[in-house]
Amino acid sequence: MTTATDQVNALLNATKPILYDTGADEWPYAFSGTCFPVRYRDTLYVVSAEHCFKNFGIEPEQTMYPSPVDSRTAFAFDLKVHASSPVAKDHKHHDQFVLRVARSKHSIAETGKVQAIDLSDPSKSRLPTSASVRDVVLRGYLFDAPKHAIDYDLFSISQQAYTTNGCVAATPSPYDFCYYIDLIKPIPDGMTPNGMSGSPVYGILDTGYPVFCGMVIEYNHITGAYLAVGPEVLVNSLRQLDQEDSPEG
Repeated sequence: MTTATDQVNALLNATKPILYDTGADEWPYAFSGTCFPVRYRDTLYVVSAEHCFKNFGIEPEQTMYPSPVDSRTAFAFDLKVHASSPVAKDHKHHDQFVLRVARSKHSIAETGKVQAIDLSDPSKSRLPTSASVRDVVLRGYLFDAPKHAIDYDLFSISQQAYTTNGCVAATPSPYDFCYYIDLIKPIPDGMTPNGMSGSPVYGILDTGYPVFCGMVIEYNHITGAYLAVGPEVLVNSLRQLDQEDSPEG
């Protein structure tokens, strides 16, 4: 029987660094931020912050999210879209990119092995400010983490994640559909938050089970709080994609 702790750990383990192919012979791979999977019905998506790609001059589809069947291979994608809201009065939330795992190349049996919250189920997402959320958990890949590195001489890639919880407060921000997440220890001592963008925000309910509460896009160096896009933007965008993809759509 899968416990609440098992579900939380599986979701955190499914959160990956953005590893991408640089196209350069001397340094073929590099890291850029964090990404995570979500599901909408039977379709698997990989989500991250758009600036994780723009800042490094790469395309989102260069993301190498490992297949659960063979970690030496990566998923192919057949669609990339912004997750955004047409009713927002500002564009701060417009920093989520969604990649759809190609169904023509990856079976449901393969994608189904990835632990991801199904956002077609309304009970699987909450606003981070919801009274039902007793804590939040973030996992990201800090560039400063000592074991998070690519050694081109040894031909080795090592990944080191930083996981933090202990929510002090979750409050609305001045930006539409965005929230501040204040944590007891948002980053390790002596490190910067670079690399945490694209991290999923998982809320923990009183039952201990996780729900999706959004995605990190910024860190406020003055207050020490993360700015996250709330879950409603991604959920509504995936719902629209699902409707457009359905036979009746």
